Amino acid sequence: MSSRPEHRSQRAEKPPVTLAIHPDSLEQRPTSPIAELFIGVFRRDLLAFFPYARFEPVADVAVRSDDSDGPYFRLLDGRNADSIEVELFGARFRLSGREGLRFTPRDLRMVGAIGAVLNMRYHHMFQISSSARLELYRGGSEDHYVAAFIEPDAYAPTATRPSRIAATIQTMRTAALSTYENRRVSTGALLLGFLADPIHPRTLTSPDALPYGVELTGLKSVHRLCDGTRTLFLVDREGKLAEIIDIKRWAAEMFSASGPDVPCARTYAAHARATRTGGHVCLVLSPNQEIKLFAGGVQAFAFVHGRWRILDPSTHFAIWSAAVADGALARVLFQTALDLAEGRQGGLFVVVNDPCAAVGNLIAPNDLLATDVPCGPPPELAHRDPLAKRALHYLARGRSVTGFDPAVLEALASVDGALVTDPTGRLIAFGAILRHDAADLPNLTAAEGARTTAAMAASHFGPVLKVSEDGLVSCFLNGNLVWDL
Repeated sequence: MSSRPEHRSQRAEKPPVTLAIHPDSLEQRPTSPIAELFIGVFRRDLLAFFPYARFEPVADVAVRSDDSDGPYFRLLDGRNADSIEVELFGARFRLSGREGLRFTPRDLRMVGAIGAVLNMRYHHMFQISSSARLELYRGGSEDHYVAAFIEPDAYAPTATRPSRIAATIQTMRTAALSTYENRRVSTGALLLGFLADPIHPRTLTSPDALPYGVELTGLKSVHRLCDGTRTLFLVDREGKLAEIIDIKRWAAEMFSASGPDVPCARTYAAHARATRTGGHVCLVLSPNQEIKLFAGGVQAFAFVHGRWRILDPSTHFAIWSAAVADGALARVLFQTALDLAEGRQGGLFVVVNDPCAAVGNLIAPNDLLATDVPCGPPPELAHRDPLAKRALHYLARGRSVTGFDPAVLEALASVDGALVTDPTGRLIAFGAILRHDAADLPNLTAAEGARTTAAMAASHFGPVLKVSEDGLVSCFLNGNLVWDL
C-alpha cells in the first residue's frame, strides 16, 4: 500500500485521530475530526439511499490531515456501472454494488447531490464571513439531498436563494402532523419552473400573496382549500402562493388527456404530465401520508416508511417492457400494478411464455379459465361445486387483459392469487393459487412471504410483477428480483 506526505497547516497541529470507516481496509492515519465527521455523515446518508451497496475507501489514498481547504467533493469516473468513485478531503472512496446491483445515471446524480449539500454546509459553517444560510440545517438532510437532485443550482457554491423544493418538503412534513376534522391532511403544490412554458406564461402574483412555507400550515382553513389529488397550490418562482389550480385541467391545457410517457398511478397521471416541460416540479402529501415528488414527467422520489426512495420508473418500465415483448400488454399490467399499489392492495401478475409448460407445474388445471389451452387440461377435469370460484370464470373467459376497463382489471387482479396471461395478453387465469416448491428456489430466504415465494417460482415461467400491500411493486425475472418501485 503506497502512501504520500500529508499536507500540514501553518496553524497549530490538531490532535491525531483515526478514520473510523472500515479500519480493516485502511491504514491508520491521522485525520481531522471535522473530516472524519463529514465522511461519516456522507457514508451514513449515502447508504440510506443505497442500502444494498458498500462504501469503502480506496486503500492507497489517505485522508488529508488538514481540513482548512474544505472537503472539495468530486465525482470521479462514473462510467463503470458496478461502482461509483468520489473524492472527499483529498481521499478517494468507492461505492460498489452488492448482489448484482448496478448503478444508473440517476444514482450517479444522487451521489453528486449528497456531496454538493455537504460541500455547501461545510462552506457556510467554516469559510464564509457573512451570515450563513440557516435553511440548510432546517428539516432532514435527506430532504436537501432530494432538492439538490432536482434543483442543483440552489446548492451551488454561489447560490444565495433557498431551495423552494426543500421548503415545500418541510411544509408537507409539518402538515402530516396535523389533522382536519379528524382526518389526516393531504395537500400538494406545483412549483413553477424557470424554463419556457408557452401554455402558462408568467403572470403577476398578487402583492398580498403569502410565502408558501411551514407558517402557512398554521392556518387551519388552508387544509380545506387543497387536497393534493384534485387541487394543488400553485407556487410562483419567488416562492409565493399564487393561486389554487385544478391539476387535471392545468395539465390538460399543456397536453392531451393521454397518460404520461411512463405509466404512474392513475390518480397522479396529471401531476406527472404537468412536469413534462417548463421545469415545473410537483409535490404531494398523499392520503397514505406518503410524500411524492414529480419532475420530468415521472414520479422521481417517494418518502415512504420513514425514508426517501429514489425512483427510476423509466428504466424499470423499459426492463419490464423488454421482458414482456408486447408493448400494450406491458403497459396495461404495469399501470394496473401501480394503481393497486397506490390503493394498498396486493397482487401478482404473471406472463407465462409457454402455457403448456405452466399448466400442472405452476397453474392448477382447475384455475384455468378455458379448456382450449393448446396442451389441454387433464381429461379427468370436470365441473364440481357450481358455487366455486370457477363458476365465475365465464365472466373473463376468452378475453385479453388489454380489452378490460382499468377498474375491472384491477378487480380481477385483486382477487387472492395470481392473474396469469400468455405473451399475447390472453387471460389464462385470475385468482390462481400458484404451485411451487420453495426448496427449489436457491435465492429464497426464510423471511420471504408467500407472495414473494410465488413470484420467484413463477418468474421461471415468464416475467412477474408483484404488488405488496405496503405500496411496493417488484419485478422478478428468471427467479431473481430485478427491481423495486
